Amino acid sequence: MKNKLAFLIDEIFKLVIIFFISLVFFKATSLPFWLCIVLSSLLTLFLCVVLYFLKTKRYSKKQLKINEIKEIEKLKEQFSYASNTEIQHYLKKLFNAELNYKKELTINSKSTIINYNFDTPLLNTENIKTIYKQNKNRKINKVIIICNDYNDECKNFIKNFQKIEYEIMDVGDLYLNYIIPQNYFPNFEVEKIPNEKFSFNKFKKYAFNKRKAKTYFFCGIILLFSSYLVPLKIYYLTFSAIMFISSLLCFVLNTKKAK
Repeated sequence: MKNKLAFLIDEIFKLVIIFFISLVFFKATSLPFWLCIVLSSLLTLFLCVVLYFLKTKRYSKKQLKINEIKEIEKLKEQFSYASNTEIQHYLKKLFNAELNYKKELTINSKSTIINYNFDTPLLNTENIKTIYKQNKNRKINKVIIICNDYNDECKNFIKNFQKIEYEIMDVGDLYLNYIIPQNYFPNFEVEKIPNEKFSFNKFKKYAFNKRKAKTYFFCGIILLFSSYLVPLKIYYLTFSAIMFISSLLCFVLNTKKAK
């Protein structure tokens, strides 16, 4: 329920930002205020449809249904905000895996290593190179890389590796090939303290997640330039500064976690 609410808040926040940005630029054209609101609403609706189309296009080749796409997006949210311990515990049960002396997930008599990365929105070849260097001299047969999503180059890139087989699996693959067949969905809240009250750490983890840094930064840029187009310059400059500070905090507060 909390993850659905968080996802809904994110989507509403995006639409509100788009609407107000549109309103600022239409207002700068000296059009009547009512017409600015109408045009901003129409533009927001149009961009909402475009964003939804781009989001669903990634899964069109797999011929997924709308409810399956929503479920995959929900899973991405869950994995992004879950702790490393929660993810490891879940994947251990899902793959019937074990922990080795390095605290890595292993299957098939420790010959296959599961490497998961849900902090990176889009896995690329540089990420895979790092994983390859970590495992190239080890006596293992296969490495399964689980991530939120990956670009088109990754599949071709792993074909160049020898000795060790590499398999890339995004959340969609995980959902179709493992979660659905086993009917074992993550429920990370179960392991948390019941009736857990609001805390600064929970707020910090959600509001200053590293994945939000770019969003805050670009909002700050837009508000900064908008301040030159409207009379309320101080208002826009103030909120632009808040966006830049929030973007910086996303990196500063996640420094220890990245190490």
